[in-house]
Amino acid sequence: MQMLKVEPVWSGFSAPSHHVHLAALPGALPGEDDPLPPLVDTSEWSTFKTDKRRKEHLGGRLLLGAAIEGWWRERGFVGRTDELDVVRDEHRAPYLRWRPGVWRQAPLPGVSIGHSDGRAVVGLVDGNWSIGVDAEPIDRQIAEAAWDMFASAEERSTFAGHHSAALRAWVTKEAIQKALGLGMHLNPRHIVFEGTRFVHHGSVVHVSHTEVDGMLVCVALAPARAPPSTPEDDVLDATRTAMEADPQWGVGCKTTRQLA
Repeated sequence: MQMLKVEPVWSGFSAPSHHVHLAALPGALPGEDDPLPPLVDTSEWSTFKTDKRRKEHLGGRLLLGAAIEGWWRERGFVGRTDELDVVRDEHRAPYLRWRPGVWRQAPLPGVSIGHSDGRAVVGLVDGNWSIGVDAEPIDRQIAEAAWDMFASAEERSTFAGHHSAALRAWVTKEAIQKALGLGMHLNPRHIVFEGTRFVHHGSVVHVSHTEVDGMLVCVALAPARAPPSTPEDDVLDATRTAMEADPQWGVGCKTTRQLA
């Protein structure tokens, strides 16, 4: 896959290690009898009603796989993307997770995926951080009828005659919602950012804007949020609970040996 690397510029912020990439969506879909590529969610895939939505999902996951492989190469790590799943939490924020049974402990980066105008955008960040990415064509005009959905009255007053300001606010708020893992559970009208940062319940979100290949890309970075638990986590939690409840409880075989 041909992917274009985005190089965000940060102001007054020492950003953690992160990668951001753009790529065109695929022109064709797998055949009915063809296996789906790694990271494609088969349960989600089966719910899509249009080829457009299938291409967006496929393109995002193909780009994510290529970005992960580049992330691993940079760190000298040997892994396979077919050992990974993309899982979602209660707000549908995506996370990478080793597939059940792999039992890998290597840390995985935080991820964000988006698509617009025939492109996919993917962000990866060091596991101690969370990332949100959004991209729109630079010449896109956000319809005035939509301004009330995502902007306060004060913000809307600055959009008149300045469609670029509306577009910048749109991609910024989308990226912040993703970085915080809240999506539309965080009302975009309540996101009032100052310069290159936004504070939400004490968490500082840093943002950067870059124009690449006719696209306005916003990248948002925030402190990491807790990922969904894995089946292995559940087993370990249940074991710890049982051991705390019964000091005589143990795992494995207990044997005693008497010496003559």
